[in-house]
Amino acid sequence: MYGYEWTEEYGIFHLTIDARVQKEIRPVFHEELDFFGMDAYWDYPKDTNAPLLWAEGIRRYVMNGVCVAEAQGGGFYTKPVIKRLTEERLQLKPIDTERLYEVNKVLMLSLEQKAVTFIQEQHEHYSKEGYAFVCAFSGGKDSLVLLDLCAKALAPEDFFVVFSNTGMELSDTLKAIEVAKKQWPQLRFEEAKSHMEPTEAWDQFGPPGRRMRWCCAVLKSVPTILRLRELTGKHNVKAVVFDGVRAEESARRAKYSDISEGAKNINQVNVSPIHKWNTAELYCYILKHGILLNEAYRLGLFRVGCMVCPLSSEWWDGIANTYYSDEMQPLLKKVEQYAENTKPPKEVKKYIEDGGWKARMGGRGLQNGGNRVAEQIQGNSISFTIVSAKQHWLDVSPILGTITELSGKSGVQKISGVNYEFSVVEDAGSIKVTYRPFRSMDRFVLSHLRGIAYKCAFCEGCKACMVQCPTGAYVINANGKIHIRQELCVHCSNCLSFSEKSCLLAKSLSITGGGGNGMDMKGMNPYQHFGLRQAWLEHFMNAGVECFGQAVLGNRQYDALKVWLKESGIIATNSDKSLCITDLGSKLITFGPYNPFTWSIIWANLAYNSVITKWYCLNTEIGATYEKGDLVLMIGEDYTKSSRDNAITALTEMLRQSPIGSALQQGIPIELTKNTFSYLRVGWEMPHAVALLYALYLYAEHTGRRSFTFSEMVSAKSNPEATGISPSDIYGIDVKAFREQVQGLAISFPKYIRVSFISNLDNIILEDFSSLDILDLAEE
Repeated sequence: MYGYEWTEEYGIFHLTIDARVQKEIRPVFHEELDFFGMDAYWDYPKDTNAPLLWAEGIRRYVMNGVCVAEAQGGGFYTKPVIKRLTEERLQLKPIDTERLYEVNKVLMLSLEQKAVTFIQEQHEHYSKEGYAFVCAFSGGKDSLVLLDLCAKALAPEDFFVVFSNTGMELSDTLKAIEVAKKQWPQLRFEEAKSHMEPTEAWDQFGPPGRRMRWCCAVLKSVPTILRLRELTGKHNVKAVVFDGVRAEESARRAKYSDISEGAKNINQVNVSPIHKWNTAELYCYILKHGILLNEAYRLGLFRVGCMVCPLSSEWWDGIANTYYSDEMQPLLKKVEQYAENTKPPKEVKKYIEDGGWKARMGGRGLQNGGNRVAEQIQGNSISFTIVSAKQHWLDVSPILGTITELSGKSGVQKISGVNYEFSVVEDAGSIKVTYRPFRSMDRFVLSHLRGIAYKCAFCEGCKACMVQCPTGAYVINANGKIHIRQELCVHCSNCLSFSEKSCLLAKSLSITGGGGNGMDMKGMNPYQHFGLRQAWLEHFMNAGVECFGQAVLGNRQYDALKVWLKESGIIATNSDKSLCITDLGSKLITFGPYNPFTWSIIWANLAYNSVITKWYCLNTEIGATYEKGDLVLMIGEDYTKSSRDNAITALTEMLRQSPIGSALQQGIPIELTKNTFSYLRVGWEMPHAVALLYALYLYAEHTGRRSFTFSEMVSAKSNPEATGISPSDIYGIDVKAFREQVQGLAISFPKYIRVSFISNLDNIILEDFSSLDILDLAEE
């Protein structure tokens, strides 16, 4: 919440609201310095529990506000090294943690009291609605502070302390759990553990990836809810989970709310009392109260969690695999096996060391990976052929609706008020399921049928979908088979819509290809890896098409600029092959190259005309952070690595070097290391009204219809035959917010758009204008 400034006292910082320093910070103990052999260069005591230094940004060692050393390198097979920035033999001494707290006492007491009050308020509010309460405890610094605050705020009988034992914790974390039980003996400590061992889960799912984090659900959050059901005796228990999530930890977590209802599953409310706390404040609290119970922090680890994790840094991997090598080997071996299946032998070690495995997106390279469902639409029927089905269709399909007639493996099922005939044919280990009439199916029925197919093809009973059921109708038996208590099922489809493909295992094992959404990605890189830059657009707008003969840029850069401008609709080629500025281009020149509105119109046109831009709009999630490698892998392996890499390089360069990334919030660049970025797609939070209206008219022009439904438009991305793109997908806007914005457009621009959002109607009618005409409204 506050920044910090260094004082003249040794190791003491002062929290303040207007501080210049806002970096993540951690204490450095003698054990870490010993690990790097720093006692050969610095003098420091080894008989103290107090920290001796601070590290900013994890790797920069700071003494009295001055960086005196910096750690470099690291990986599973490489120990990081420390580069000293001074030849002076430093004299380190224990930091006075009592003094540290005293200097910041006023602000710290305020933070603590606010957190305690917040916890009490949420308990009072949700207890009236019958919720149970859990303090999620992992043995890490965040959960230690959270636990201490909960213990101060609530009576012991008001909540459970649940440790989700994934089986992948470091030994020092397990020790910290036992110490915590002794430190807070009055609290009700419970352990939640999956029915699956970690190695078993890794064999089924494959190694987790940054964007394939099945492990959090299967091994942590799901067992917590199931354990709470056991403790309360309620299969549909609703729970408030106090967690230690903090905004400082990642750009994505910074977008989380302090209170999130249904974010994890339908019966769970996540409450984050220390969401706005930073590490400086955490350690002020921890060191003051003597609750740094996990020894891993003294060794140099700044976070504790699963011993092999796709979100860990090279620094973490290098230190952890030195101290905890034996206990990490079973899971690290799984990573090595995966790498051996996907890379030539000489590249395996570097692939692991550089963290390439952490970008895994699908089943390639996994023994059980691959696509097991084939879909065919013929006449008025849709069929699913499932290879080596894991579940029986008739056991799972009651999720969709009541089977009203059944004769052998054929019958009639009522889904969303419509009767569908179906048949199930088994042949040599495969099953073929056919439903009709296909023409009566809306996108929800289609999506849910596909979800049942994926469950039948892949489900091994991980129970991730079981906790999504609000009534207890969805059960995974001890043998891993799905059973639907039909008398309890309300056909809400939460067990289908909670995850892509309706099954975490299907998502993890399916092989991506074709770029997603059925897109043909041919021609994704006509830009020679150059993005459209603001400086280039300025150059063009100042000189017009004559700019291409001015030699300000290189020849290849000019070639890329021509392609971007053509796809943006700004220039065109005449019959004599000369270039000209279009009417759209002329209008945008009047707005200038620095106006975000200009770039919003460019982005909308690129969404239709640029293969890689369209793919990005339709395949990335709002609020998600992507590294370049993630995006390259997401395209699929049907295309060469160089083509995918160059296309993503061009796209991400445009996000960095134009307002599209930060001003339009389509990919805010976050520097990880020098010249290495991740991109956070927040989505345009305050879109320009005329830009939205322009994008609606583009939709009408590409579909050939001026009258359409809102539902049809926002679901266009799931229809491979759709010719239009919803402005919500182009600009990354939440559908609910976009609906309200469309209603606002009808009020502001009644001459150009009418809507009918009443009862079951959601019609949009655009008048007889062109998208080009709409730009005149911005001039007004």
